[in-house]
Amino acid sequence: MPAIYVWLLAIFLITMFSIYSMQLAARHREEDEEAGPALIEFGRAFPKEAVRDVVATADRQTVFLRLFDNKVGCVQFRGRTMSCRLLHPGTVTVLPGATSNAVQLEFKNSVTDSGEFVFASERQAAEVSLWLLGSFAANGGGDDSTVLSPA
Repeated sequence: MPAIYVWLLAIFLITMFSIYSMQLAARHREEDEEAGPALIEFGRAFPKEAVRDVVATADRQTVFLRLFDNKVGCVQFRGRTMSCRLLHPGTVTVLPGATSNAVQLEFKNSVTDSGEFVFASERQAAEVSLWLLGSFAANGGGDDSTVLSPA
């Protein structure tokens, strides 16, 4: 009889470990799914650009990509289609958003894409702002093409 208890305990532990592993994998899969299609589509649109870092908005409708040469890419989801673009100096104005975790971007090439982009954290919003401002300053776009006013 004691052998049955050992087997039952082993089966119980294996079952609990399996459930925990599946939940952990599902959590990581959700985080990866937000950027996966955006990375693939951006790679198709700009095959020579190497991605360094990725930050998605809180609603996962826009993904900002920091590229290795200090450029910034942007992928916006529109239903079943995606819009990929490289953000060049002079084509976007960066302003603080209504909240600390938001950034107001005004695209000069496309007014319909302009608006407030809300991120999951204040750190992510600041990071994307610095990417945009840093890439524009490095490319000589330090004139009025990029504006950041104090909050």
